[in-house]
Amino acid sequence: MKLHRAFLGLIAASVLVTGTNLAVAQEEITKDEWEWQIQENTRMRDELKTTLDKLNADIAAMKGVSAQRDQEIGKCEDELYALVGATRSQVEEYRRRVNALESNANGLTRLSNQDLWDRRGDIDVNQSELNELRKSKISLLTEFWDKLGATQQKIDALKRTLDSIAAMMEKTYTVGTWSRDRDCLWNIARKKTIYDSAFMWPKIWQGNRDKIRDPDLIYPGQKLRIPAVAPMTREERAAANNYYRKKAG
Repeated sequence: MKLHRAFLGLIAASVLVTGTNLAVAQEEITKDEWEWQIQENTRMRDELKTTLDKLNADIAAMKGVSAQRDQEIGKCEDELYALVGATRSQVEEYRRRVNALESNANGLTRLSNQDLWDRRGDIDVNQSELNELRKSKISLLTEFWDKLGATQQKIDALKRTLDSIAAMMEKTYTVGTWSRDRDCLWNIARKKTIYDSAFMWPKIWQGNRDKIRDPDLIYPGQKLRIPAVAPMTREERAAANNYYRKKAG
């Protein structure tokens, strides 16, 4: 603030000198007046030079203080990094990964529903990266703790959006008769309008556990939920493997 006011003073004085010179040039003056004016301008010039010199000295002093503070901050950072068992270069690499993760999450939040659905696997990739980053003690540093927390909230919001999209994309299917439609979970899953793959039948089973206890038994007229097209989940694969083991037994 002091520097700002001093510069304003310099500008005002310069304007005053300029205005005075213009006034002198526009009217005739006596020799005594001319000498007085020269002396006055010289005095003002010297005052301005003194003020400028002081400002330059203040700036140099502030630069020195700033450099000293930077050294102190650097020392504090090194001590802080040592507490989490990391070097400055390791923290820089960690910062790069956190920023990249944050950028990826932000990019996903800007996608349309269809594009987000097409790139739904990226959400799991980002979650895995965040989980890995949190395993490091570096995550305890305030800079990263806050960022990782905010990024987790974005990923959770993306997951909720994905669930909403899946619900909108979910279909239903009414079971027909065996004699006419040859309906069983295997044949329903292989329909082109369903999954176009018979091996996806466990998705229908697991999506209708409240209606289907034995996947070999479904009945005409049952209205089944058809989960959205997606790779089988770990639970769905586990249920299928358990079914096949029992069949083999």
